[in-house]
Amino acid sequence: MRTILAIFIAAIFLLLINSQTVIASNISVPILTYHYIGNNPNPKDKARDALSVSPDKFEAQMDYLSKSGFTPISLDTLYAIFNKQAVAPARPIVLTFDDGYMDFYTTAFPILRRFNFHAVEFIPTGLIGGSYYMNWSQIKEIQSSGLVTFEAHTVNHVNLSSLSYNNALKQMLDSKNVLAVQTGYPVNFIAYPYGANNSSVQAAARAAGLIGGLGTWFGRASGFSFNMPRIRVSGFWSIKEFASRL
Repeated sequence: MRTILAIFIAAIFLLLINSQTVIASNISVPILTYHYIGNNPNPKDKARDALSVSPDKFEAQMDYLSKSGFTPISLDTLYAIFNKQAVAPARPIVLTFDDGYMDFYTTAFPILRRFNFHAVEFIPTGLIGGSYYMNWSQIKEIQSSGLVTFEAHTVNHVNLSSLSYNNALKQMLDSKNVLAVQTGYPVNFIAYPYGANNSSVQAAARAAGLIGGLGTWFGRASGFSFNMPRIRVSGFWSIKEFASRL
């Protein structure tokens, strides 16, 4: 009788544990992509409409993630989960932001901080401090919160697949090294501008000492590679459509 009871208790214990964690080999994780968190200032720029998520919509999306039990994590944590070096939360998700725009500092980050959400910002280092972009002081201020990690996005936001191997490697190395010096944090990942990559670009990313690359094709990540999928969040989505894409 005691043996049966012990087995029953052990089974319940394992069930409770598994309700809070997910075995890494069986999970796929949505990696969301954002660009602008703000209203489009130019109504004629229809392309930007899709890339611009209004502050109200963004806050509603973060509220949905919070109430639905999602846990935003860094790419470093995701890498550890996929390599079975860390246990996944029940609903892991990665929030990524491309290009280092000023509205990440003024709008997105304050909302992320209210929810205590981690995020990843991909920085084109040569554009920082210019019009529409954050400066290094703002990036360091955000970095000090511990909520955001900054990863590579080349120096000049170039189409890497249009470059020679050596030039692509230089873009990635220079971006990685400057960013690491400015933030004091290792740079392990790159988001390819425009999602453009090929076997030569991926080889250069490896040579640059990166451990993963992110594209722009739609899908959920189920392991690490040098062309991982992301889900680009559209400014046209309702909260219902947002939820359906996760």
